[in-house]
Amino acid sequence: MRMIGIEEYDERTMQLAKPICDSRRRVLLGAGNVIHPKYREKLEQIGIKYLFIEDFKSKGISLEEMMDMPTWLDIITVTENAYKAAETNQPLPLPEIQKAVKKLISEVQKRNAIMLIPTTAVDQSLFLYAHAVNVTLIALQIGKKIGHTYTQLNNLGIGCLLHDIGKTRTSNKEEHPEIGFNIIRVHREINLVSAHIAYQHHETIDGKGFPRSLAGNDILEFAQICSLANDYDHLISQDGIMPHEAIEQIMTFSEKKYSHHIVLAFSQGIISYPPGTNVQLNIGSKGRGIVTRIESNPHRPIVRLLELNKEINLNQHPTIIVETILKEENHRQLI
Repeated sequence: MRMIGIEEYDERTMQLAKPICDSRRRVLLGAGNVIHPKYREKLEQIGIKYLFIEDFKSKGISLEEMMDMPTWLDIITVTENAYKAAETNQPLPLPEIQKAVKKLISEVQKRNAIMLIPTTAVDQSLFLYAHAVNVTLIALQIGKKIGHTYTQLNNLGIGCLLHDIGKTRTSNKEEHPEIGFNIIRVHREINLVSAHIAYQHHETIDGKGFPRSLAGNDILEFAQICSLANDYDHLISQDGIMPHEAIEQIMTFSEKKYSHHIVLAFSQGIISYPPGTNVQLNIGSKGRGIVTRIESNPHRPIVRLLELNKEINLNQHPTIIVETILKEENHRQLI
């Protein structure tokens, strides 16, 4: 199984590996089906940009670093319910939120590295909630690498899951952090640190953020972690930037938007070349291949060389690097 952009789908050689669901989690097309071109157009119209497929190249690729979709969708539903409650001035469903965060902590703790399901793999009406779940996953991964305790991870996770909840009451970008803070802080069962994550997640350590232009140590570490995770998911999901390029972009903001130790922890737990990525290594024509899995190093994957029909572990060959990412149609022409 591998993930591709919907525009790369070829009904002649590919079939769905995971079902496609609408905003109410109803199955639009089940696993094992082939997508007709007209149906693909409809999927694109509702905002779906990524598919999980099986084909002859995907054998042996399991995407173990990715959270399973049913669990991801369950937590998206919990997040949606929380945001809807805030929108109608109802109390937040705290038991469900706390249970969801515990599940996300468990998902992160059992993986050495994380690979996101892009928010654009679901109906666009769920983007806001899927984004919150993805931000929480990345933030918890960073917190784990830094060495935060379980209680700290719990407070970080709740704050990140609710970081955009202020958007339920305003469309003004600069107002939503404070509104979100006020929504969260009235719930005494939630640590005030979690509320401040929502308040400060658009502040930057160079003082150029909002809503209060805080700088340096005036910004909570947890808020910086949320800010970085927020930026990374936008790059991956909305902008469609490849993970290795998104990681590089994040690294350029070290000591500008977020502290260096947070960027370092982030880089240690995020995959540069996800399984299923078509690559060209710097060893000539024999270097065309596909990433099959990640072992010890999230930036040095195992690559199956298609011409030689064998695998190579880049972590054991320091002089061999990924020269370029091949688009599906170009990769298909070369094999």
